[in-house]
Amino acid sequence: MSLDRPKELLKPVKRRFILTTFVIAVLVELVPLPHGSTRWLPDFIGLLILYWVINQPRRVNIGIAFLMGIIADVSTAGLFGQHALAYSITAFLALSRQRQLVMFNLGQQALVVLGLMLTNQLIMVVVRMLTGSAFVGWSYFLPPLIGALLWPLLTKLMLIPYRHHTA
Repeated sequence: MSLDRPKELLKPVKRRFILTTFVIAVLVELVPLPHGSTRWLPDFIGLLILYWVINQPRRVNIGIAFLMGIIADVSTAGLFGQHALAYSITAFLALSRQRQLVMFNLGQQALVVLGLMLTNQLIMVVVRMLTGSAFVGWSYFLPPLIGALLWPLLTKLMLIPYRHHTA
């Protein structure tokens, strides 16, 4: 699998598709899994926010990241505003370098996504610790690594509906 950007022209992205991907990400977060198995799963909502912020910055921005963070806080019954703050900050960081990020190949993007997802997790840990919770442990920082490894696959999957098929 090549880590280069696709060379063919892509169809425009529909808002309905963006909304559908976010609904699927929230539903994946709601799937009940055995205790302990969620330690290695990446934050799918956070990954999608980064994907859309990098690839469709006019449609998905800091406001959408904040809204998705509130939805994530409600759906996970976490500390209210924790995800919203983390997603907003990482969306801002991605938007500030968006023009550079789209020029990177998928391997380089995966490294940037790793840094952004680690920042996301660090913000959530700091917020939890400021409210009196204990440090959750270093294994809490494993999901960003898994998310960065999944970044090329996510990008390839998200482009499938928008490629022009010439047969």
